[in-house]
Formats: sequence, structure tokens, C-alpha cells
Amino acid sequence: MSEEIVEPVTETAVEPEQKTSEELLAELTAERDKWKALSKKNEDNYKSVSQERDELKKATLTDAEKALEDARTEGRNSALSEVSTDLVTAEMALQAATAGVKLPDAQYLNVSGFLGDNGRPNKDAIKTFVDSLPAAKEEFPSLQGAGRQAGGAPEITTMDPSELADLISGGSFI
Repeated sequence: MSEEIVEPVTETAVEPEQKTSEELLAELTAERDKWKALSKKNEDNYKSVSQERDELKKATLTDAEKALEDARTEGRNSALSEVSTDLVTAEMALQAATAGVKLPDAQYLNVSGFLGDNGRPNKDAIKTFVDSLPAAKEEFPSLQGAGRQAGGAPEITTMDPSELADLISGGSFI
């Protein structure tokens, strides 16, 4: 019986192909665009299915459920209409404080003009209005009498403690 000698198989190392940074960037960009398109497609599918579900749900509601849903919507709109002007005023004050401008008195503004379609403040319209206001000038009170006084009062920093005590007890200092 003769033994066959089997030569060991050795694989030759294949060096990976070196790619330039432009080629790598192009591959990454293509991959990103592929996933972005897939994500957009899935989002569109979700929106259409959700809309279809809502339509089916509305079609199968009983009269009592429809009345309940209408009452909820009316209550939500009523509550929002009561506080909507306060929300607009608060948003204006916030944006004005951030921008460093002074708002005119709210009684002179048509606050309802800053409401969005959903009854909430339209932040873009408010920002446009606030940006159109002139910047507030920072006025400091006049500082008359501040600083070193040239009157006849003695310098207390040069007094010894007994002189200072005499001055305070005599009432001429305080």
C-alpha cells in the first residue's frame, strides 16, 4: 500500500483593492440615498395606510360614537379658543425677550391675527412681527451724586478707631 503524499493547499493572500476617498464617498452617498428612498417609501406607505384606517374607522362608527367624537372635537376647540390669545401673547413675550425688543401694549394688537389654522400660535408670523420691531434702547438712570464727593466730610479710611467712634457717636457721620 502506497501512501499518497498530499501537498498542503496554501492560499495566496489577495490584497484588498485600495479605494480612493472619492470612491468611498461615492459608495457611501449611494448607500445613503438608497436607504433614504426606502425610508421615504415606507413613510408614504404608513401615511396612506393610516389614512385608510381612519376612514374605515369613521365609516364603522355608530351614531353615538360619532356624537361623542364631535363633542370631543367641539370641547377641544372651545377650550383652545378661550386660551389661544393668552398663548399668542405669551409666545410674543417670549420671542420679544429673546430678541431684546419691547412689545407694544397688547391691547393695540390684533392678537387673533397671529393664530394658526389649528388655533395655536403661529410662531413664524410672531417671529416675523417681533423681528420687525426696533431694538430697545437700554437706558441707565443718571448717576448724579455718585463717585467721590468733594465735601467737607473727613476721610474715614485714615481715622483711628477712637476718632471713628467719636464721629459716629456725635451723630455727624450717620
